[in-house]
Amino acid sequence: MLLAGLLLGALPAAQAQHHMAGMGQSDMSGMSHATLPPGSPAAIYQHGMDSVMTVMDNGMRQMGGVPPTDIDASFAAMMAPHHQGAVDMARLQLLYGKDPELRRLAQSIIAEQQVEIQQMQAWLRKHRPATTSAAPTPHH
Repeated sequence: MLLAGLLLGALPAAQAQHHMAGMGQSDMSGMSHATLPPGSPAAIYQHGMDSVMTVMDNGMRQMGGVPPTDIDASFAAMMAPHHQGAVDMARLQLLYGKDPELRRLAQSIIAEQQVEIQQMQAWLRKHRPATTSAAPTPHH
């Protein structure tokens, strides 16, 4: 019960983060992408981050066709694109970031989350619901 209370207590924060994720980059940073010099590393990086967020958000919404009533499958189906988004963001950090500590963190994120993506995909394959359109195999 305590765990449920803690998780439910975190729900408003999670909803706020989801709302913030839907905001434009200029809403969050106070600076519009338009003020970045076109073609600059910062502009390219921000464009890349925007693209990653769009792909990640779409993937999480689509859930790979998993029915929303299956909580476990929904978790795995939404976390896989979320983790892929983190991997893609980390790759952008490696391309454009300079800080050695953040570059090491980005490398760690890539390594760890790729393994977790594979685990979630394997779980989804293993727990794929049986299709009703498949014809039964005749027994002789």
